[in-house]
Amino acid sequence: MNGQNWRLMPDDPEMDNIIIITGFMPAWWESEYGITFGRSFHLDAETHKKTLLKMESILKKRFGGLPNFLTGIDYSDSYPVERRYGDGFIPALFGGEVYFDDASGHPYAYPFELTGEQARELSVPDVKNHPVIGSLLDKGKGGFDKTTGEQGFEGVINIAYKLLGEEMFIYMNQKPDLVHHVFEVVWHTINSAVHTVRKWQDPLGVKPTYFVQADCLINMISSSMYKEQLLEFEIKFNQSFDIYGIHTCNWTVDPYLDAIAEVEGLGYLDMGPESDLDLVHRLFPDLRPTVFFPPERFRRLEVGQIRKEISELGKRINKGYILLTDLEAGTQDAQIMAAYEEAARL
Repeated sequence: MNGQNWRLMPDDPEMDNIIIITGFMPAWWESEYGITFGRSFHLDAETHKKTLLKMESILKKRFGGLPNFLTGIDYSDSYPVERRYGDGFIPALFGGEVYFDDASGHPYAYPFELTGEQARELSVPDVKNHPVIGSLLDKGKGGFDKTTGEQGFEGVINIAYKLLGEEMFIYMNQKPDLVHHVFEVVWHTINSAVHTVRKWQDPLGVKPTYFVQADCLINMISSSMYKEQLLEFEIKFNQSFDIYGIHTCNWTVDPYLDAIAEVEGLGYLDMGPESDLDLVHRLFPDLRPTVFFPPERFRRLEVGQIRKEISELGKRINKGYILLTDLEAGTQDAQIMAAYEEAARL
């Protein structure tokens, strides 16, 4: 559970230059409060909501005084679906087995390890009538008019890897037609799943549709392979949604920026702190960049060092966001407070 909601941040010219986004790992919640995230949290709507309400109350008391920490989301008067299948949501639509009681607190989708023949026969599942969709998207929304939260929709390369394993990289070099078929099937499945959820969340279509694709494995392929084999799906997603963004994890995004720049009107892009932000500003003049601050490094820094590094990174970003996500147990409140206070000065 995070502080600010980075999924869809309005373009507000009056906003602070730098906004911190905070997220805590399951280990932090278990260490600090004994809260765990097993099968009942992810699959039982009542347990899911009760847990989120408890977490929301804790964060308000502990960090609610920090600038821009809270989003205004209220789980009490809504039907929450906060990553109820974790990263296993799309694999589950393909019929994959998901384990919900992993020690990490994250649902784990077992690898498919499809053979080449199975990959060729892969087809798009019936998403709208899928039992997983039916189990999550309560038609009555628990008696509430609105929903809160977000599912883990993942991305084309991530899900293809879950389906094919390391063979995916071999296919990209030796059997591009085969892997393209898998990418295409995955794209259609994710696209259908996101639109199905958005329609359930907003049946009247009042809000713009949006999606942020997770390209967590982007650093495992060359920039030319990305442009030749995956860029087309970024563009198709961009055409399918009113607002589209790309999550590249904590990697240096520089090798892929020229290709990503072909996605018109990109609404969100995150990257590692070593990325060339001057180049990002040149290629995406209207974008507010989002930059990860490595959680392990953050935990090791003294308060004074945190202030210095947040200030330096914030000045490079100019206007945008710093992600303090995946904070582990042992991270001190004083460290978090220092980051927020320094960002507010920028």
